[in-house]
Amino acid sequence: MPIATYNLPRALDPVPATPLTPTSFAPFGAVVSSAQQLQTMTQIPANYGTAIKLAKVTPVTNNFARAPSKKTATTNVNLFRSSVPVKLIERTAAEEGVYLTGVLERHPFSTQTFLPMGVDARDVAYLVIVAETKAEDGLPDLSTLKAFVAMGNQAVTYGPGTWHAPMVALKEVIDFAVLMHENGVPDEDCQEVYINPRVPIKFSIRTAAVSGISAKL
Repeated sequence: MPIATYNLPRALDPVPATPLTPTSFAPFGAVVSSAQQLQTMTQIPANYGTAIKLAKVTPVTNNFARAPSKKTATTNVNLFRSSVPVKLIERTAAEEGVYLTGVLERHPFSTQTFLPMGVDARDVAYLVIVAETKAEDGLPDLSTLKAFVAMGNQAVTYGPGTWHAPMVALKEVIDFAVLMHENGVPDEDCQEVYINPRVPIKFSIRTAAVSGISAKL
């Protein structure tokens, strides 16, 4: 059950999706991308010269000590096989589309990292949709909705309590390894809100290329 439902008097204006970068996403969490982080982080030689290590590329946070139940959480790696939500995506042109988002969720006490598997680095892979939290009631502030287009070589970490849409695959099928902490208490592991009518998210394949990587879908 959702903790709240937004019944809006009118549909919100479309939200444009922009390329996902560590800087643009910083208020909501972190981006893991070797193409970008190799340019900004200290490179550490590893594995007898056959590898380069970048240390602590994303936060891994467990705040379950603050949870009301005080139930201990475990660190889990889950697997999600995500399919493109064909009923919620409208193609307006060969390289443009609109996704209709109607659910936001958050994990109050844990980071959540999505690592795409088996996707070409040049592929436009998935959408990331986030919103800030209202101080007065802890619900998402729909006026702050932002959307990003992620490439196949980018993983994303949502900060604890960050409101975000469920994963939106833009490929037919994408597997994600998902690292997070869970204690089995539903409202402490995950909270949801519904939005009616759904909010349109406009995305363009043309603007998705990041750091000189050519985008393809």
